Amino acid sequence: MKKADAPETKNASGRREIPAQFAMDEVLWAAWLYYEQGLKQDEVAEQLGISRATVFNLLQKARDEGVVSIAIDPTRIARIDLSLEICALTGLSECFVLPNLRDRAGLHEQIGHLGARVLERRLRSHDTIGVAWGRTVLALSKSLSWISFPHITVAQTTGSSAATFDFSPVLCTSNIAERLSARAVNLHAPGVVSSPHVKDILMAEPTIRDHFSLLRQCTKSIFGVTQLVGETLLVQGGFMTEAEIATYRDLGAIGFASGFFFDADGRIVTSEFDERHITMPLEDLINVPERICVGGGPEKVGAVIGMLRARLANVMIMDETTANRVRDAFRG
Repeated sequence: MKKADAPETKNASGRREIPAQFAMDEVLWAAWLYYEQGLKQDEVAEQLGISRATVFNLLQKARDEGVVSIAIDPTRIARIDLSLEICALTGLSECFVLPNLRDRAGLHEQIGHLGARVLERRLRSHDTIGVAWGRTVLALSKSLSWISFPHITVAQTTGSSAATFDFSPVLCTSNIAERLSARAVNLHAPGVVSSPHVKDILMAEPTIRDHFSLLRQCTKSIFGVTQLVGETLLVQGGFMTEAEIATYRDLGAIGFASGFFFDADGRIVTSEFDERHITMPLEDLINVPERICVGGGPEKVGAVIGMLRARLANVMIMDETTANRVRDAFRG
């Protein structure tokens, strides 16, 4: 029956006569129009010749009497259960799982898009947000809605590379600030310097010192995670040489996140490189109330697991395949 076919006959109360095929059951008629025909409640009210409030009551009665059975997509329930189990196993405050999609070519964009939605819901008017770098962080920055938070500060947590690339700390920080109409504070220092002595001199500079004081006020931090085998952004982005990466691998490191290397058990791994690396100190990062990591994919599974064991993040956004392997590893 189409909307235009509704009977015009009304009874003494002003209600339309119920079509015979609904067996004089007004509840069934209302439920059919709303759930099967897709009419809005006010349109159902017009069809039946009753008020919108009465339609609401009829639809509630349909649910109560079992005329209508509402079921949640079981695959979505499974992802919720997966997220909750990962939180219980890892100590995360929250975990958000992107459903598996056939096209995995743009996985970092998809995770970044989900990360943007998560961040938007968590924003507070006077947040200070520390931002690292990477493809997924950049994807998050590009997916943010245009929102006005003029009292938010977005600050770069690590120095920059001399190389020009599309996912730099400066670009990630500036993009997020622009989308939020917030204040951007970039770190005007290289990410890596030639010696510990040069780092000490830079860290003593008033502007650099003030920047790291600001980072200690962060209420949120956003960062990605990368692996140390195969193609890694650390080399592609000009931060490190293959030889420097090899040194960390030889020391047992499996991944890198927000300025720190870690092994499969979550232990922080250091080398002389750390003495030249200008980044937010570990103790300051751990003290940030909301530490949001975005990342995933088959090549990053081991790094994600190590990062979670290191407890660098307390909010995680990843794809379903990675999430399943994280759960299995922590069940182990």
